[in-house]
Amino acid sequence: MFGRQRRTERRAPIPRGSRHGRRPIRSSITGPSLPDPSARVVRFEVEARAAVELLQSLLPDELRGVQFGFQTVPNGLGESELPMLYSIDRASRTIVLYRMPIQRARGLHVDDDEHRRYFIEHCAYRAVCEYLGREPWDLLPGRFDHF
Repeated sequence: MFGRQRRTERRAPIPRGSRHGRRPIRSSITGPSLPDPSARVVRFEVEARAAVELLQSLLPDELRGVQFGFQTVPNGLGESELPMLYSIDRASRTIVLYRMPIQRARGLHVDDDEHRRYFIEHCAYRAVCEYLGREPWDLLPGRFDHF
């Protein structure tokens, strides 16, 4: 062979062990330094913001100036024995949705992403109804009947 040298060294085989303990590969869009978009916290905020924007578009006059916020858990225990899904402060015109109680709530007849999203919408809608002092079936008849 003229001018070519033959390689005699062999490369070590790539180990094909189990995938336990490995992080999933993220796309080049998110990159390794950004949070995983499918994480529960991010997914909750995206779905809750979408529900709030929907309600603000359906009730623009009633919700003008009302601030919506999201917290992981309620600060205080409250008077209720039921889990506190949201809180309302009419004096400061704020509604706060609590992520963990909403995500851990029981009673979904089907536990999948779609029904969890419906439940987030339901909680936002109930909070708005309570804030406005109106009954859910009177405010937007038929819109949130799935719960």
